[in-house]
Amino acid sequence: MLFNSYSFLLAFLPAAVIVFAMIDRRPRLRIPCLLLFSLLFYGYWNPSFVLLLAGSILVNWLAARWFAATRNNAVITMAIVLNLAVLGLFKYANFFTGSVAALFDTHIGRLDIVLPLGISFFTFHHIMYLVDLRRGRAEPTTLDRYALYISFFPQAVAGPLARWSEVGRQFGRDALEAGWEQRCARGITFIIIGLIEKVLLGDPIGHILDPIYQAAATAPLRDGSAWLALGFGFQIFFDFAGYSDIAIGVALLFGIQLPYNFNAPFRATSILVFWQRWHMTLSRFLRDYVFMPLADMRIAGRRHTVAQYVLAIMLTMALCGLWHGAGWNFVLWGTLQGAAIVFALGWRRAFPKLPDVAGWAATIAFFLLSCVIFRTASLEAAWDVYSGLVTLPDGRMLSKAWIVGVGMLLSVALPATQDLCARMTLRPVAWVPAVLGLIGVALLIQIGGNESYEFIYFRF
Repeated sequence: MLFNSYSFLLAFLPAAVIVFAMIDRRPRLRIPCLLLFSLLFYGYWNPSFVLLLAGSILVNWLAARWFAATRNNAVITMAIVLNLAVLGLFKYANFFTGSVAALFDTHIGRLDIVLPLGISFFTFHHIMYLVDLRRGRAEPTTLDRYALYISFFPQAVAGPLARWSEVGRQFGRDALEAGWEQRCARGITFIIIGLIEKVLLGDPIGHILDPIYQAAATAPLRDGSAWLALGFGFQIFFDFAGYSDIAIGVALLFGIQLPYNFNAPFRATSILVFWQRWHMTLSRFLRDYVFMPLADMRIAGRRHTVAQYVLAIMLTMALCGLWHGAGWNFVLWGTLQGAAIVFALGWRRAFPKLPDVAGWAATIAFFLLSCVIFRTASLEAAWDVYSGLVTLPDGRMLSKAWIVGVGMLLSVALPATQDLCARMTLRPVAWVPAVLGLIGVALLIQIGGNESYEFIYFRF
């Protein structure tokens, strides 16, 4: 079920909150209760996926126990390789076989397999726990607590990516301890803001852009609509930031603080700052579990060379692109992000800092242009969009662009959701709850009148 659906907002979530509040006085039931609701939420999509999720939890937990007993690093290595192999089978097998077939002009049959929901995210959670266990930053735990860490329903499908050290000890806490009222108020505020981002901004922008990208898949855009296509960067921001905010808000209702995932990225004045503010939990994962090992690796007896850092950045971001989707357009998108980061680092060392306005304009322009490659199904379609930029939009096109303009204005002008929530709940004003309540009712009406768009990151 989707976060932006009646089945979740009016049935599943209220039932989970009520049941959890009823058993809160029985500490031993807290984790089993949340685990049960998490498996029900995940199984709602496809019950057979629960078997894969449960199997992966059991195998990785046993590997962690084995390592704790033997301190044999090979156990962690084998478990990580197995996790990546399972991810590769489900997500990348057809991509690699198709690429090989195209390269050698031959035919290789496709595997008829369905991509399990959230497999990228729960695989990364397994890897983070195992690596942190080996590094001494996580501790062995019970099966039920580990299972909840992997399957906790607000974050299981699309994050945020939370390290064990951030959330592990929160599971099983008293959700009705002193201060729960303010925490729940923050949670509800996060949920409402997230729904505003998704329902009132991300989805309407998607309604405008979907026909444009469908047209670009078959022919160059000659009507000025290519300029609107650049708005996909704002669509995916409001879509995924909205999901992240709802996930954070839902978790707060159960006494758990998830890490924040966005920090006003469209206010960044360099691509370096942008990637420190965009999908922050993924950026941290890439930095600590991919880039740093690559940068510290000894090559020909040496390490920490400039060439090695550049190669590590490029490879990390190329893998970032591949993680987002099994297609060469995603690899190219990630590689371009890496090249931009390397260029920004080189500029910072060799030239004076750009004025903030110039840095901001260059950063946002690059990101919006590169997002075209992310959105299109092929490089040919991306070129059909880029070539259409030579034609300026006419009045008819501009009349459709207002929601994209609103999205751009809000993404630049407003602070991060966590800052907005802090302002509204730490020093509450009497009229704020009433306004949020009215907005909540309006959102429910809007959801009922529109087709619910799936969150974009559910595909990854």
